[in-house]
Amino acid sequence: MSKNNYTEAMNYEMLIRNAFNCQRGTRNGADLCYMKNVMTMENGETFAKHLGSYEKQFEKVKIYISQALLKLTKTKPYSKEVDFFNNLIEKLDYSSSTNSLMEIVNIALEKVIELKPK
Repeated sequence: MSKNNYTEAMNYEMLIRNAFNCQRGTRNGADLCYMKNVMTMENGETFAKHLGSYEKQFEKVKIYISQALLKLTKTKPYSKEVDFFNNLIEKLDYSSSTNSLMEIVNIALEKVIELKPK
């Protein structure tokens, strides 16, 4: 796994943790290992095959991201950008690669950082 995959997967974890205001862990998918495993399998490496097929893991990560975006639409101060996050949820439905997932994650995380109280 490349260092870049680790960094990108960390952005995924930070989005989930900010959305649910939680610590790192398996609850709500708040651990970079979920995204990292999908990225690794997409690149043809199969060390995480015991967790299920690529498609199964990909869908699981998509669900975690969708739940996080939905949570942001209902949580202040992020709820004032409900249309922004709903648009990302819609784009998420059509995502078919980890690159497209990470584009959505990065856009959402930037907005969360922008809106987060200092």
